[in-house]
This record gives sequence, C-alpha cells and structure tokens, in this order.
Amino acid sequence: MRHAARSLSSALYATIVALAFSGGFGAGGASTSAQAAGTASRFEWPASFNVLGDGYPHSGDACRRLGESAATANYLDHMAMLVGCPGASDSAAVRAIVGHQRHARVVGEADGVTLISISTERGPVGSQNSHAPVKESPISATGTLACERDNGQTKTMCKFGVVHHSDRSNTVVVYWPDGTTRAIFFGANGRIIGTAAAASDRPMPGNTLTRKHAGINLISVGNERYEIEDTVLSGD
Repeated sequence: MRHAARSLSSALYATIVALAFSGGFGAGGASTSAQAAGTASRFEWPASFNVLGDGYPHSGDACRRLGESAATANYLDHMAMLVGCPGASDSAAVRAIVGHQRHARVVGEADGVTLISISTERGPVGSQNSHAPVKESPISATGTLACERDNGQTKTMCKFGVVHHSDRSNTVVVYWPDGTTRAIFFGANGRIIGTAAAASDRPMPGNTLTRKHAGINLISVGNERYEIEDTVLSGD
C-alpha cells in the first residue's frame, strides 16, 4: 500500500510540473498572449508627424499631441492644441475627446490619423472679462462660384455667401454639395488672412495660395480650388 501511494504521489507531481512548464496553470500564458496582442495592435505613427508625449489625455492613451510637421501645417493655431488619434473620426478615442472637451473639434485627417484642434483660449467662468458669444454678421450677398477638390477629380459649382464687415474685410463661405463648408477670410486689402471650416471658427493660416487673373482670385487651400471674382469682395 505504501509503495502504491508513493507511486501515485510521484505521478501527480510529474503532471503538475508538466502543466506548469506548458503554461496550463497560472496567468503566465494569458499574460504572454495579452502582451502579444497589445504589441500587434500598437499603432505605428507615420514619419510625417511630430509626435509629442506618450498619450493624450492620459499617459498610454492612443491619441497624441502633435507638433509642427508637413502633415499638420494646415491645422496648427497658436491659440489651440493639435491632437491626433489613429483611425477614423467616429472612433471611440475621437468621440471621447470631442464629446467631453467643449473646445475640441475635428479639423481634418492625414495619413490615417484624425486631427483634433482643442482651443486653449478660455476665460474664467463668471469672469467679467469673459467674452460674450459673437453674433454672426448677416450674409451680404449670395451666388455660385467654380470649385474643385481632390486634385481636380471633383469639379463643380458651389453656392457661396459673403459677409462684408465694417472694417472693409470680407468673409466668403463656400457651400459644397455634400454639406461641408469652407470659410475664406479676406483682409481690408483684399488678401487672404486665413481659412477655416466655418465662418464662426478662428481663421487659420496654412497652405493657401492665391493668384489673380482677369479680376478673378484663383485660390488653393490644400487640395481645394476656388475662383472668387473681385466683384464678390467689393460688393459691386
């Protein structure tokens, strides 16, 4: 009986050792699998971005703060912070930032990264120095103008509205057929001072080129093209 008990004990010990080395017991095997999955899902940031920090808004998060680079030149603003999140604009990471930070808005996409601008211009709540919301000026005139994007793949006529301001500056808002807009801000001298997604946004200097031909301003904003006549700006 003693011999049989010792044999059974030795066999049980051998089985436990074998299971331990094979990862059948304990969290070692599961931990290794989790690490492998985490490594496989880690996003490789393109070289076109200047990535800052190790996560936004918290360390280890998927999104990152972005500095100046070729991919972000059109989206930088000295009054805002630029954040990039891997994936589309409807991803959970993007929704978490835009949904919880009232000054955050999606401004574009580049190289598989959704770009979010977060305004850093905040006044103390209840402060007498806080600025009241600016009432948007009424549209002075409307019409249509030639427009294209995607390097000429989309050529059409877009509706526009222009606001003539008291300081002789102008804001032209172009309405694309898909519902998106482009606001182009002109100074009193007729030169472009910036563009934005909407007239209520802050003008942002960026990759904007302008040349004039026969009284028409030929304007390039990234891969977008617009033709705005001088008469639109002068109100004649």
